[in-house]
Amino acid sequence: MLAVIGENVVDIMPAEHGMYRPYLGGSPFNVVIGAARRAINVCYISPLSQDHFGQQFARYLTDNGARYGLPFFSSAPSSLAMVSVDAQQQPQYSLYRNGIADRAVSAEQQIAALPGNCKLLHLGSLALEPQDAPRIRMVLQAAAAQHILISVDINVRLNAVSDITAYRAFLSEVTAQSQFIKASDEDLQLLYPTLSTSDALAALRATAPTALVALTEGDKGATLYWQQHRISLPVIPATPFVDTVGAGDTFWANLLASLLQLGLPTAEQISTAQLTQCLQQAMLAASLNITRQGCNPPDSAELAAALLQLHTAMQ
Repeated sequence: MLAVIGENVVDIMPAEHGMYRPYLGGSPFNVVIGAARRAINVCYISPLSQDHFGQQFARYLTDNGARYGLPFFSSAPSSLAMVSVDAQQQPQYSLYRNGIADRAVSAEQQIAALPGNCKLLHLGSLALEPQDAPRIRMVLQAAAAQHILISVDINVRLNAVSDITAYRAFLSEVTAQSQFIKASDEDLQLLYPTLSTSDALAALRATAPTALVALTEGDKGATLYWQQHRISLPVIPATPFVDTVGAGDTFWANLLASLLQLGLPTAEQISTAQLTQCLQQAMLAASLNITRQGCNPPDSAELAAALLQLHTAMQ
């Protein structure tokens, strides 16, 4: 069982003729959907709104086989993000995060919502806002007491936090408690602005020396670092290339799904071949997501078919 804490955000994305179209998103929520489509038992334990979008989020969870784990809907509105896409097809976000539903919750409510059979708790991105740190600390302490492992996607968003110094400090505090950590090269540049990518990676790994760390580097591919393991794979080109919205979330959801399906092995228990296969599945899932607008991860059947096609082409 995977539990997820973090934002649900309505991405308002550009469409044809100067119009905009809403897509259901938010990095942690995207992980819920990506994992559920891989047939992982997953529970979302941040609040949804009573508003129209909140009800759409609830239906989206149900339609994908995921569960909403809280016994209430918030009277606060859903969060919004105005999305633009630059010349490199990278998304840029203007976020509306004050007084919104997914932050309207107590530590006690989220701790009570942790499933009894939970093996892994994922959080990250805007859930690491310093104003919410006291609540997150309590949830992490409760998870540790229940022997629940921690996953974090640092997904740095400096333009959406109240205090950048406190944010960086709290992010390091959370990574130190995590067993699975995802970061992009852009995240590392923002988190450690005075360091090179390699030095920033070393600094991040030093906060959690035994954790699996996944580094994604856009069109350069991705690398997994996990004690004795160091595995790199090139990017799998997306055809057609639509946008990269949710590609990192899809990558991480599928990596976690593959590890959960293996029983969450330790670094000593997993073979290099198994871990390489997990990374390949995650990268292919991200590539499939890029062929669609917004975050729309593949399901197990789509991924299996794409893997077969990829392996056939490589022979």
